[in-house]
Amino acid sequence: MTRSERMQDAPASRQAAAVPGGSGRARQPSSRWQWQAPIVADPQRDTVDAMMARFGIRIASRLVNALRLVHLPLHCRNVRRSRAVLRTVRGFTGPGRAGRCLCYLRRVDPLLFEEVVLSMLEDAGLFVLRNRRYTGDGGVDGAVWMPGRGWYAVQVKRYRNHICEQHVGQFAEVVRRQGYAGGLFVHTGRSGAAVYSHLVAGKIVLVSGATLVRLALRTHRHSGEDDGDLD
Repeated sequence: MTRSERMQDAPASRQAAAVPGGSGRARQPSSRWQWQAPIVADPQRDTVDAMMARFGIRIASRLVNALRLVHLPLHCRNVRRSRAVLRTVRGFTGPGRAGRCLCYLRRVDPLLFEEVVLSMLEDAGLFVLRNRRYTGDGGVDGAVWMPGRGWYAVQVKRYRNHICEQHVGQFAEVVRRQGYAGGLFVHTGRSGAAVYSHLVAGKIVLVSGATLVRLALRTHRHSGEDDGDLD
């Protein structure tokens, strides 16, 4: 039996747990596009070659984007500030670290938060392309190369409560129209069951809750750290 066949036969609670930003409580349908390889690597399972490859990609991504943005002072300043934000949240310690991280990210300026998310992806060893202009709501906030899949559009949203289904649907249409292989919809809110039909249609992956916090803190799902009720 193949992995995809095992996933189709698995109980819904196990399929839900495999979705980035999801948990066993979610009621989303199974879909091969609701799961990506973990963005945050597990150092206990990693190899030296893989770590060196991600390091090289991260350096190349930073260099390319520095050249692309060299004449855009606002963008350069926000990129620098994004790394300062990540240093701040990665300095959090003690119980409730994950919750404090998410609360902090919700208070970050929207344009700065776009750069913070792209810096998270870059730190994870993915090649990102930052925009040369800020698009506002509804546009693509950047792109990331997903190995073995191609270019994924990135859209970043700050929510305090549940996300807007319409936003996910619009993003799925943008991904399809602009010819991306898929999309990452990164947000700080809660994902309602209504959005999952758009994920299949647009090959969209949600990055939120515990997955977003692990990406920000550079931890992984096997670290044993308590994420609390973030999903």
